Amino acid sequence: MRKLLTVLALIFTVSFANAQWAPNTTGVPYSLFAVDFYDANTGVAVGQGGTIVRTINGGLNWTLVYQDIPSNYWLNDVKYTPFGFFAVGKGGIILRSIDLGATWTVSRALSNDLHTLRGLDFNPFDGDVHAVGYAGAYFTFDGFVWTQRFDINKTMHSIAFAPDAAFNGRGIIVGTDGAAWRTINGAVSWSMVATNRYDYLNDVRFLDDDYAVVCGNNGTLLRTSNWGGTWYVVPAPGMAPGTHLRSIDAFEDPMNLGDPSFFKVTTCGDDGVIYTSNDGGDNYIVQASGTTNHLYGVSLKGFTDGVVVGEIGSSGTNGFVVMTSSNGAVGISQVGSEVPAKYTLSQNYPNPFNPSTKINFSIPKSGMVQLAVYDMTGKLVANLVNSNLNVGTYSYEFNASNLASGTYIYKLVTNDFVETKKMTLVK
Repeated sequence: MRKLLTVLALIFTVSFANAQWAPNTTGVPYSLFAVDFYDANTGVAVGQGGTIVRTINGGLNWTLVYQDIPSNYWLNDVKYTPFGFFAVGKGGIILRSIDLGATWTVSRALSNDLHTLRGLDFNPFDGDVHAVGYAGAYFTFDGFVWTQRFDINKTMHSIAFAPDAAFNGRGIIVGTDGAAWRTINGAVSWSMVATNRYDYLNDVRFLDDDYAVVCGNNGTLLRTSNWGGTWYVVPAPGMAPGTHLRSIDAFEDPMNLGDPSFFKVTTCGDDGVIYTSNDGGDNYIVQASGTTNHLYGVSLKGFTDGVVVGEIGSSGTNGFVVMTSSNGAVGISQVGSEVPAKYTLSQNYPNPFNPSTKINFSIPKSGMVQLAVYDMTGKLVANLVNSNLNVGTYSYEFNASNLASGTYIYKLVTNDFVETKKMTLVK
């Protein structure tokens, strides 16, 4: 169950090319549970106390735009649709904005806690917006009148429709106790499918019309290649037992359109956990978030940029934003394009360091390169590079401001080369 503490809003944004996180502030003293973006600049996050905050500069600054429902109520999800932004939450409330989140009106009034809604999505098959929760599924064709589609004895947590659902009618719902349903007729009817999991499934996203990914409690990560007919479990390396994953999102690689194996997939959850996949959810790597507080929602606003929202867990009046800007970001740069004679991984400098240090490496062949940092127990604490690089010499400026003093291992891995070195952080 979600903690209902009066805590500071926690927002992370990241540039995946650098996989670094840095702080900012929202000014909102509430947890945020979900976030979605209209484009790379305009986004909305929702949460505790009916809080809605909005950004128009990609997450640099946030403005409180709505907080007009009882303080003991919360908003669980927000999505942009052709009808505008919708937000759903406790008591079955549904809010709507037709001006990109600047102002909000009540689309469906509070009912009771048995009608709490957890997720929503737009269905291109019938042009309706669908919402799911404790009392089954609801839909609207105009944004004003909501009708219950069906009611079951399990809570539904998330709903998603395929990109071409307008033609194939495909959709997936996930919920409690490993429950999942799928439709092939645009949500006219749903059939239950086996996931062979008994943990709560919290969120689902389609990659294309066949592939979809799911996250859930106890580190559950699932993937399907036949739009929910069968599911297989994807391991999350280093996941602590009992860690719940709360949200998942995906974004298509613009250089490999139409290939689900090149989608970026990111999931977040308890204790500051963030995992990212560069191959459509087939393999995940951990990213250092810089927090141990719960993270509840993620939105990828581009292939290289995303936003995560959650709680900070301490008292105060200002929310917390953690972000990386693509302008002047700490990260990788190519310092030479000549073909090196061999693979090299240089000793970082300065060493010892506080808080930043440079790591240089050379690759004589183009290909997949991973540069990662581990603590002395072998736990991955930062994934610095995980992408295809051209031949040349590179420099990575690593900022360890979120790590404790101590000795760390950094490791360079390619198809033909592996090398590790030690570095010391002294604060």
